Amino acid sequence: MKKFLKHIAYGFFFFALINILILIKYEYPAYKAIKNKTHKNYLKWNSIHTNKNTYDLIILGSSRCYTGFNPKVIDKELNIESFNMGTSAQDIAESYYSLVEILDYQNPKYIVLESFLDLSNDRHDFYQIFSNASFFNSTKNKFNLIVDGYGSKGITNYLIPLIKFNSYIKKDISSLFSNKPKKAPEINWYKGFLNDSTVITEKQIKSLRPMPNIKSSSFNEDRFTTYFNKIYDLTKTKGIKLIVIRTPYPPSRLTIDDNKDEEHFFYNYLKNYKDVSYYDLNTHKPEVFTDQDFSDYHHANIDGAYKMSKQLVDIIKTIQKNN
Repeated sequence: MKKFLKHIAYGFFFFALINILILIKYEYPAYKAIKNKTHKNYLKWNSIHTNKNTYDLIILGSSRCYTGFNPKVIDKELNIESFNMGTSAQDIAESYYSLVEILDYQNPKYIVLESFLDLSNDRHDFYQIFSNASFFNSTKNKFNLIVDGYGSKGITNYLIPLIKFNSYIKKDISSLFSNKPKKAPEINWYKGFLNDSTVITEKQIKSLRPMPNIKSSSFNEDRFTTYFNKIYDLTKTKGIKLIVIRTPYPPSRLTIDDNKDEEHFFYNYLKNYKDVSYYDLNTHKPEVFTDQDFSDYHHANIDGAYKMSKQLVDIIKTIQKNN
């Protein structure tokens, strides 16, 4: 019995040691960036928390938002203050709880919410989710995001670094055996927007994959419905205009096959919300985007961001004109 307990104790010790080493490896750079005031999520939330009731328009969504909507263009054209609160792999539940936190400090007229299938699926990047939520001032909002937003998976990933960083560990191991170039550091930020001058290469264009298909993806319609309705109810209660945007893809990717699942789902779903404005930037103004407006298979670069921002400006001007 003693020998068995000894093995158990050793197992717990090594398990704890592994998790501590993982924390040092993956959390220390974030800690250092926060200390140096260069951490992107820290800077975003610091702007929200310290500039109370400043922003008229706030953008929620994934990295496709923070590379796609430039507040400099939006503010100049509309004479307002906007802020880009897009964060990496932002899930729709994360968008909702972020909005709850934001509205404790801001009173915007417009919320722009990104929509695409991957933002409402059953695969979650908990490292990115918890990195974002770690800067909430409200402990209640953090708790609700972890427990209500993600349930037992959220709690497990929050408590055990080995599970939370599992995909990053795999990527780092595979990178040891590949010659894939490292991604350039993200440094050119303005009001939550990343200015990316990278242009997709011809090789990347030729290797583009088809658009997401609902049947073959892990898109969860019930999850989307639950959290979209929460966002809708919250904005309606606060008298905020909700604008839902499907961000664009490189045109070459759209023509690989005739799959329009993503396009049709959001159009058909959101047409039932008469007071929500929905726009698909892939079709809103045909032939506006070129492949060279993107840095990869779905992120806009600085040229694409200018076009996306101008389209958002036109959309808001139309809304203002009709009200």
